[in-house]
Amino acid sequence: MIDAPLGLTNILTVVLAVCCLWTTTAQTRASIIRLWRLSVPAVFAAVVALVLLAGVFDATLPHDGEWVAGLVLGSLIGRSRGHALAVEIDRVWGLVRLPSAADGVLAATGIVILSMVDFASAALQDPVTEPIHVAAAAAFCAGFIGCRAVAIMGRSSQSRHVELHTVGERSKSKDLETRFVIDR
Repeated sequence: MIDAPLGLTNILTVVLAVCCLWTTTAQTRASIIRLWRLSVPAVFAAVVALVLLAGVFDATLPHDGEWVAGLVLGSLIGRSRGHALAVEIDRVWGLVRLPSAADGVLAATGIVILSMVDFASAALQDPVTEPIHVAAAAAFCAGFIGCRAVAIMGRSSQSRHVELHTVGERSKSKDLETRFVIDR
């Protein structure tokens, strides 16, 4: 088994995985977030999964099939989870409130753990586990996070409008806009 030495890609993979986890935590607190922010952790997770796949040197068709199977399975579960979540969507302001759920953070934590396994394998010059298994598990987590976000965003145009931007927040934003115009 060929394993690459520790390099910048291993460090960046861990950094991107931590960014994925950090951007996912806002979704677990049942707080109001912008709809587009659902895609940020999905992008980080996808990049990590692709980098981990690129780290598999002796790739064969069964290895690629394992990665694709992980991606498809995670995508199907994430899509069904995204459709099952009770979300409130403010279509005027592009806001969404997700229920307090730990599924996204668990998948992002999986991405972090898998990137650290890859980092440890590179640092030890001996694979802790087969790189293709790490890449396939990361593809599963990335598929879950990405398709969960896509399912929620897809529901935004069909869901009933809920006013999430309160009057107090509107007046604050108006004050900020006024100050910005005055300061210019």
